[in-house]
Amino acid sequence: MSKKIASTESSPKTPSQTRGPGRTTLARLLRAAGEVLQECGYEGLSTTAVAQRAGVSTATMYRHFPDKHAVLHALIVHEQTERAQAVAPFFSAMATAPDWRAPLADSTRNSWRLRRAQPGAYSARRALQTSPELWRWDQEQNESIAMGLAAAMCQRNPKLSQARARMAALVSVQAVVALLDLASLNPRRGSAIVEEAITLRAAYLARFLEV
Repeated sequence: MSKKIASTESSPKTPSQTRGPGRTTLARLLRAAGEVLQECGYEGLSTTAVAQRAGVSTATMYRHFPDKHAVLHALIVHEQTERAQAVAPFFSAMATAPDWRAPLADSTRNSWRLRRAQPGAYSARRALQTSPELWRWDQEQNESIAMGLAAAMCQRNPKLSQARARMAALVSVQAVVALLDLASLNPRRGSAIVEEAITLRAAYLARFLEV
């Protein structure tokens, strides 16, 4: 039976939110945490293991993360922040590109590359399913990303209402996230699943963008 992850009082900082030497140390800790999570799963994740992998003292580790729950939270925050920053330029391009499908497809492929490049990303996403707090935060992030996509849709099709665009964008984002999860679960077929996700998304959004 999965254990529920304890609630954290505040969101841990990501490397981009930390300045000075602490930024480098935090990045090392997150990288090490992802590697430990990938190799050992959530049950094998511990502050001691992360500190040893990162080559820092436990005292340094505790200055950033009080426990492994905070480590997991930070990993998810980091992955979601990177994803949100990465898709924004593609959505902007989609609003004015001759073929809106191309930048939208590139955004999905880029999200897949980021997912594969980040150690422990899939294991972290599986673990967040056991935490109502982290699950809610994940949904909020998806809605925030959907807002950016909806804005691009309305710019491309001024006749589209904001409410309709937001709903369509949210369905699109949630579907892609779910299919990326499926692709992560099936490494041999991962790229093929991503391409199918691209086709599915384009077919769905065409009804709102091709007028």
